[in-house]
Amino acid sequence: MKRFFLIIAALCLSFGSVMAQKDIVWTDAQKLNHIGKMCKTTNPYNRVEVNNYPELNKTEANLLKTCAGQAILFQTDAKEIWVKASYGYRSHNRAMPATAGCGFNLFIQHNGEWMWASSVVNGEGHDKDGNPKIEAPLRVIRNMDGSNHECMLYLPLFAELTHLEIGVPQGAKIKSLKNPFRHNIAIFGSSFTHGSGATCAGMTYPAFLMRQTGLYLNSFGMSGNSKLQRVMGEILGGTKADAYICDAFSNPSIEQIGARIRPFIQEIRQRNPKAPIIFLRTIYRDGRLFDTAAEKKEQDRMDYVDNLMKEICAEFSDVYFIDTPNQTGTDMLTSADGVHPCSWGYKRWADAIQPRIVEILATYNIK
Repeated sequence: MKRFFLIIAALCLSFGSVMAQKDIVWTDAQKLNHIGKMCKTTNPYNRVEVNNYPELNKTEANLLKTCAGQAILFQTDAKEIWVKASYGYRSHNRAMPATAGCGFNLFIQHNGEWMWASSVVNGEGHDKDGNPKIEAPLRVIRNMDGSNHECMLYLPLFAELTHLEIGVPQGAKIKSLKNPFRHNIAIFGSSFTHGSGATCAGMTYPAFLMRQTGLYLNSFGMSGNSKLQRVMGEILGGTKADAYICDAFSNPSIEQIGARIRPFIQEIRQRNPKAPIIFLRTIYRDGRLFDTAAEKKEQDRMDYVDNLMKEICAEFSDVYFIDTPNQTGTDMLTSADGVHPCSWGYKRWADAIQPRIVEILATYNIK
């Protein structure tokens, strides 16, 4: 009997979902304003046309196909908003909540600020017809008041989309929203920049920085594969960005840093001679506090970078190093897994580096 009632409840929920979707009108997201990428690509949701760079290995190429840092801007008077997505490559990261990795995160303008509104994700597996559950229509938010809202829908951090539609009820209006962010800044880095450990896609430190400053940041986060690769210098330089921010010292070894940093800078400079390049000191990983081997390895690398960057900044013009200590705090309360910060840690990181970034960029009239 209990099983019977569970089946009936499931059927009712399914029927209710079908009824809720019946009057939804779908708009291809490419007809709205797609922001957060700097390279032209065959698949509009890839960040780099990876086939143009055979030097990239398979892992690097897959990561650059993900949607990290991208969002869809639109305005609507709808009382509810839906998404319908098709997926290609999807990564699985131990510090990655599903809502961030393959879900959607809605921010809405409220009293002049971008405010979190919703974070949603479908389940894994397949339905009774063999269709991937992850690709089922998904309601992002409901019961809004029907007035016009300016929306920014962040796309999944660790998934490649192959198609995306935004749905609103029949009769509701939806149209593209102009990009309110200024300039064109590329931000390159590790899983920290990519967003591992964030609870949802809009809670990474580049996303916080972008909303807080109004500067337009385009993510080239590469999970654990940000190792000052020559080819990444080529890709970044080719964007002709107004400025570059690089979380470049979180993944590579001391030997890799020493051998690769100059060629990396030179690749950018060949294609973009004057844009400022701002390197960030890596954060303190909380897992090293009681692990003596990790403590030594991490501190040796930080000390090496601190000394090396004095040489680099003297050797190259328009290159900077932000060595702000304790960016995520010293209370050990912001770690997701001993390596990556949680969303609160990313907020602290953005707050810690923001003043110096704003100061440097202002000298180039990037403000």
